Amino acid sequence: GTHDFADLLQAVGAVAGIRRVRFTSPYPTDFTPRVVAAMAGTPAVCEHVHLPAQSGSDRTLKRMLRRYGRERYPEVVAELRAALPGITLSTDLIVGFPGETDEDFAETLTLVEEAGFDDAYTFRYSVREGTPAVRLRDHVPDEVAADRLERLVAVVRAQGRRKNLGRVGTVHEVLVERPARRGGYLLGRTRTNLHVLLDLPPSAIGQYRKARLTGTTGSTFTGDVVATGLPVL
Repeated sequence: GTHDFADLLQAVGAVAGIRRVRFTSPYPTDFTPRVVAAMAGTPAVCEHVHLPAQSGSDRTLKRMLRRYGRERYPEVVAELRAALPGITLSTDLIVGFPGETDEDFAETLTLVEEAGFDDAYTFRYSVREGTPAVRLRDHVPDEVAADRLERLVAVVRAQGRRKNLGRVGTVHEVLVERPARRGGYLLGRTRTNLHVLLDLPPSAIGQYRKARLTGTTGSTFTGDVVATGLPVL
């Protein structure tokens, strides 16, 4: 009809009782000025975006049949960070796509650094029946793809750890979600999609707490509750 995604964000954010709104896997071309303005102007929209890149190489993106190029990513990142200070960004990345050269892979590494992604889901390409890529024959040797994945993961983790160390000491609203896998703690999530371990009783699940981040393992934080009884809308 006549409505766009910006209208949807604003409409959902206006529903009584909805405190946090997230959406996933938009492409760079989805971030029109109206969408960015709606994100900034709708308090329920969380300050986190998962922005799949897949590759930093225009040549590889074209072979993947993606309808966007590398150059749009830094632009979108700048627009989002200007509109939503403190926003975190995650992405999806694939290495070893058929025909990927060392130069193509190097462009993926530089995109991670230029965009300043906070986290990334990294994958090694595998054939999926029924996709156009099945017809591509210039496969990357397994050992080369494995090495590229290891190098990419190292860059992503190092960058994420640097960013997270800088967040230690800051205070966030945390939604307590579930028991952690170990240690008797509960696991919560900030509006910026950071995972925080809190020493709280099971009755706190589903509630909001204000917590100061006290440490990080690189991807998960420990935190101390500094305010309780935040209103649940």
